[in-house]
Amino acid sequence: MVRPTEGVQRVVDVLDLLGESRDGLGVRDVARRLDVHASTASRMLATLAAAGVLERDPETARYRIGARVVGLAAAAVDRLPVVSQARGELEHLSTAAAETVNLAIRDGRHVVYVDQVTPAQTVVMASWVGRRSPIHASSSGKVLLAFGNADIATGIAGLGRLEPLTNRTVTDPARLAEILRQVRRQGYAASVGELEQGLVTIAAPVLLDGVAAAAISVSGPAYRLPAREVPHLARLVIDAAAGAANRMDGRRR
Repeated sequence: MVRPTEGVQRVVDVLDLLGESRDGLGVRDVARRLDVHASTASRMLATLAAAGVLERDPETARYRIGARVVGLAAAAVDRLPVVSQARGELEHLSTAAAETVNLAIRDGRHVVYVDQVTPAQTVVMASWVGRRSPIHASSSGKVLLAFGNADIATGIAGLGRLEPLTNRTVTDPARLAEILRQVRRQGYAASVGELEQGLVTIAAPVLLDGVAAAAISVSGPAYRLPAREVPHLARLVIDAAAGAANRMDGRRR
């Protein structure tokens, strides 16, 4: 197995950090999180910005993912079979639920959102496509963990420390394991304010040979998605995920 050099690994770590940040990060933030000297972080960020990989906000001095990476990511997403096979189900689900629908895949300890459909009458401030979030904090992440290749205990152990994103994020491994066992029993996961304050998401796995290849979720503000609506929306999401799985399975034959 070829291991990345230290310099390459640091670039990957920087992209991971900025991929998780909505508002970008400053030099000192990056230095602290990577445990490097500020001058080292500054040189690395400046070099990546000069190459178009990152962009620097002149007002805040914060760095964020640049257009070059966005273009490469968009090209990669377009080539994912699950995106084309699930698109029709996402559109149908968004219409039926009258809410934003996302498609996500797993990337190690994170979830990456690779497609999104929003009802015509809904105004969305930002797209989730391309965003990464810790796998333990979202409904999509929970179904990807619950229906992953590894058993639940092994899957959780491989995540390391579970960071809190809000005061409702589950950070206790034993509690998370209990939740994931329930997710397997019921076939879907719900997240209420765990990823972002006031955000409710309900997700189901796109299963191929019993393993989650992706997750489909419905999301919206808590005032539009009260607890009484969860069972109804869960059924819609489960049906959409099953439809996408059938399309993908048919494509393999």
